[in-house]
Amino acid sequence: MDGRRTTRVAARLHLIAGVALIGLLCNANGWAQTTTTSTTVDHHEAVQTTTVVASTSEQQRLDALSGQVSNLQKQTDDTTSEVKKIEQAMTVAVPATADAKPATIGEHVGLVEKDVSDIKKDLSDNLGISVHGLVDAGYEHNFNQPINNVNVYRAWDEDGFQLTQGNLHIERDGTVGFVTDINFGQVANSISSVTHYSNVAPVGNQFVDPTQYYLTYTAPIGSGINFSAGRFVTLLGAEVIPVYNNQNYNESRGLLGTLAEPLTHTGIRASYTFNDYVAATAGLNNGWDDPASLNNGGPNYEGRIALHNKEKTLSLVVNGIWGPNLVGPTGLGKSNSNVGAIDPIVAWEPSFIPKLTLELEYLYGSESGPAIYGHSQSWQGVAQYLVYDLTPSLQSATRGEYLSPVWEITQTFSYKIPEVTGLIARLEYRHDESSQNLFTNNNFIDPATGQQHLWRGQDTLGADFIYAF
Repeated sequence: MDGRRTTRVAARLHLIAGVALIGLLCNANGWAQTTTTSTTVDHHEAVQTTTVVASTSEQQRLDALSGQVSNLQKQTDDTTSEVKKIEQAMTVAVPATADAKPATIGEHVGLVEKDVSDIKKDLSDNLGISVHGLVDAGYEHNFNQPINNVNVYRAWDEDGFQLTQGNLHIERDGTVGFVTDINFGQVANSISSVTHYSNVAPVGNQFVDPTQYYLTYTAPIGSGINFSAGRFVTLLGAEVIPVYNNQNYNESRGLLGTLAEPLTHTGIRASYTFNDYVAATAGLNNGWDDPASLNNGGPNYEGRIALHNKEKTLSLVVNGIWGPNLVGPTGLGKSNSNVGAIDPIVAWEPSFIPKLTLELEYLYGSESGPAIYGHSQSWQGVAQYLVYDLTPSLQSATRGEYLSPVWEITQTFSYKIPEVTGLIARLEYRHDESSQNLFTNNNFIDPATGQQHLWRGQDTLGADFIYAF
């Protein structure tokens, strides 16, 4: 900016000098000339002649003015030369060598810019902390118009306007780091309602939930063993608790994630990538969402094996967990109930149908001991996802699920709004169906039984906006 100002000053000096020169020359001509006029008349026309005579004194004045003009021109040339020197001095540049002292204005400025850049890089390299966020809000209508706006067998959506999720993600990457995820809204309500937070008394539904907070350490063994200690989300499930860079295909959470799988664990975990094709994770934790017991008979064991091709277009992930989660009826601290699940997930992006993703999840779970009427129980379910990118901005995701005795089908369209990076608009229709009457509605209560009539299905239509950064 200073360089441009200096250039403008030089231009103005040139203009002023030129105007002054023209004015001086015009005045000199006026001073140097005297005019004599005579007229000769003949029979055809009158002829007028003019004679110009310069006096000696006027000639001297003209010579003096010419000298002044020459001096002014020399001063202008000297000014232009000085301006060029200043412009060269103000050109931003660092000293030629690292130990050289800055000699010009530009080298001083360049050195300051380099120092600022180095400080910013040092802060990023030494702290390595990044902060991200996600906001998901919208409106959903349940055509059953259920009592209290509750969508039966659904985790984090309800009838009406809602803040589905607010997420604040803070992490530090490096040899030693940490990850923190704080959730707000319906997602926080759903997680907190089933969590005991490392065996403390449950607090029930909460608008804020500290979903993840764990330390990380990368041991320099082989390609690096990644250790985690604290509270983290479960390995199970094709669907995740969304964060800024990892979201589900559908807006509503599926049946398996809502009814058949844990959400979080508190414990320790280690992960290792063997090569481009194989990775594994193993850990110990307190159980499914931290069961309410200080002496539940020992830790739960969790694990994952991930296999995929080099192009990452075909993958098989097998998750598993097993261990005690309840205190035995004798109260002696030995659990008679072990809960376990195995959860294989296959994902495929076929090369002959570009932009198509197919994903299949199968879950089998069981609980031994006095689960139901003193006996064990088991459950199983399946979820299929068909995802197709209609355009670079528009995606179609179809999910079908079955978890006895309920099944559901969901169609979601997600549109990446091109004017705003990270902003997604979603439209979703979902139908839930059961072989039994399980879904509430706004029907009257039967006066004979005092019970509300239930329906076998429910339909919802929702629209949401998601912004992630």
